[in-house]
Amino acid sequence: MDLLERRSVFALALIYLFRMLGLFLIMPVISVAADGLTGADAALIGTAIGIYGLTQASLQIPMGM
Repeated sequence: MDLLERRSVFALALIYLFRMLGLFLIMPVISVAADGLTGADAALIGTAIGIYGLTQASLQIPMGM
């Protein structure tokens, strides 16, 4: 592989890493931490997590092009 291919592979791996970090490390922490906030209930926490997932789903194809 030449330098351009290595840089491309590294960039794609980094993007995938941040996406997986957001999905599997940050989201469970947000749901536990939000439980201690004033006025937060299960519906609001679920809505916040759902909005995050819908945003990722709706922007994945346009931003991937």
